[in-house]
Amino acid sequence: MTRVPDDRGAGRPRVTFALVIPTHRRPDLVTQAVDSALRQTRPFDRVVVVPDGLDDPAIAVLRGRPVEVAPIEKAGVAAARNAGLSRVETDWVCFLDDDDLLDPGYLDRVEAEAATGTLAMNTAYWSFAAVAGPGDEFSARTLDECLAAARTAEPRKDLSYLQIEGRSFDLLLERMRGSMSTTAVRRDVIVEAGGFPHGFVTAQDWVMYVNVARLTEWRSLPERLAYFRDDARSITRTGSPLKGLTALRAIRSFWQPSTLPTPPHRPLEAYSPYYRHVLEWALRACWRARDLRAYREALTIARDILPRRRDRVVAMLPRSARRIGRRIGGRRRG
Repeated sequence: MTRVPDDRGAGRPRVTFALVIPTHRRPDLVTQAVDSALRQTRPFDRVVVVPDGLDDPAIAVLRGRPVEVAPIEKAGVAAARNAGLSRVETDWVCFLDDDDLLDPGYLDRVEAEAATGTLAMNTAYWSFAAVAGPGDEFSARTLDECLAAARTAEPRKDLSYLQIEGRSFDLLLERMRGSMSTTAVRRDVIVEAGGFPHGFVTAQDWVMYVNVARLTEWRSLPERLAYFRDDARSITRTGSPLKGLTALRAIRSFWQPSTLPTPPHRPLEAYSPYYRHVLEWALRACWRARDLRAYREALTIARDILPRRRDRVVAMLPRSARRIGRRIGGRRRG
């Protein structure tokens, strides 16, 4: 890979970094995301914005900014990230969602960590919204407002779940334990891991994290170097049957044969509590939408990831029935 001399001294090869920002019809937000990328104290070598749709308004809004805009036919966020990945030949690739913001010191810190031999990492983050809700740490609308608020804000989110180094693969099999908008990975590693799975409306970041963990450990830096926007338009805020099915499909894919290494991990049954939770969530979404086809598919997948029939039956029960069952069980034990 071509490297340019490091003009900051020592004659060492300069490691290069690209940032990929997928976007879909949120020109107001992606403009802020791009501006936060351009304010890095250590500039990115390339910033690539991939509008998911050839008529996306971001194409016009970003005209004139010093970034590459590479629209694709509408194909989803995984395809957009893969398209951005395919366009860059830098040593490292970082990712930022179009509704999130980077702290100006983000890449400086990532570059310092990369020099230690780490191959995949993310950082802690702040959560904000225009009007802070119970899950947010402060109210803000812009990067400057985030920077001002973060000076005095008290962390409210427990981000210890991100600390998985040493057990990355095992813990990622259980649940997603990463922050996509602070993700930085050696390009050769993420390419070998297969990038992002096409066709996934959600959980494509989880699949990527698991496959990278087959090749290297994930390190999470404790500094909060990004600002995650709590936005009602996010796919993670919706409860569609397809979202639940996609999460179940992702879990099933983790347990299928792979050409990549399989690091040590617990047996399938050990992950049942969380997998049952995902199944419950998927079945509720299918039932609300009266989508019986999706409901049946969810149960079919469940046979592969929840081998104990009892787990599947419990997931099918209404919440009220489960609450009654827990109360009865408690009385019996008493």
